[in-house]
Amino acid sequence: MLELPFAQTSDLSLRQNRALALAAVFQATQITHMTALSGQQSIGESGNFYFEQLIKASLNIRPAAKHASATLDFFNQLSDISLGLKTFESCICHPYNPQPKGPLPKPPQNNLVNIKLPMSYAMSLLALEKKVYSQDKYVEIIEQSQQKILKQLSFFDHNFTHPSILANLAQTYVNTAGQINPRIMVRGHAEAFKDANHTNRIRAALFTGLQMAHLWRQLGGSSWQLFLNKRKLRQDIQDLARLQYQLS
Repeated sequence: MLELPFAQTSDLSLRQNRALALAAVFQATQITHMTALSGQQSIGESGNFYFEQLIKASLNIRPAAKHASATLDFFNQLSDISLGLKTFESCICHPYNPQPKGPLPKPPQNNLVNIKLPMSYAMSLLALEKKVYSQDKYVEIIEQSQQKILKQLSFFDHNFTHPSILANLAQTYVNTAGQINPRIMVRGHAEAFKDANHTNRIRAALFTGLQMAHLWRQLGGSSWQLFLNKRKLRQDIQDLARLQYQLS
């Protein structure tokens, strides 16, 4: 097992670490959604940055690990998951604000259109993760793929979004979660899906989401928490927002 490259101490509670891992799932599904709608250019430099952070983390989340210590062991800093935190909180009815100043209003009604699909993809990934990681053959595929891609990176100047890297991540998703029904049906522009590079980016993003879901599970995450503890989740996100603001 390779040493985690971003290991660092953290004062976050276990519950906050779970919330952060779940936010990373939503970061992956938001990137999936944005890419499906308009392609690589639409997500811009910031979107590519958030995507790259997810890829780095997903390659270091080991299936064999029964427990994870902290979400930030897999990221450089809290701001690497800002997109996920914003998306996650929008999905549970309060806009994420890295500079909170008291009670926050509910999002405008039209924001519901922007969060419906990322929310759906996230819920599907959480369900798929459990099925994927319950089968040894899929766990083996993921482990072998991680090792292969980590070795390949040296040939591509550690460009985590190189087309060849994304193609391998996409194939790993197809060979694992893509074999289980019901499959995630990503909605977007039909013409764009005819481009292999486009579909590879979408599937690669879904693979990172699968890995973030596994991290969440390793930290003790379970589906009932999403339905019964929304108030606590909102509080955790607000605490993380305040911490990010203090660190910025």
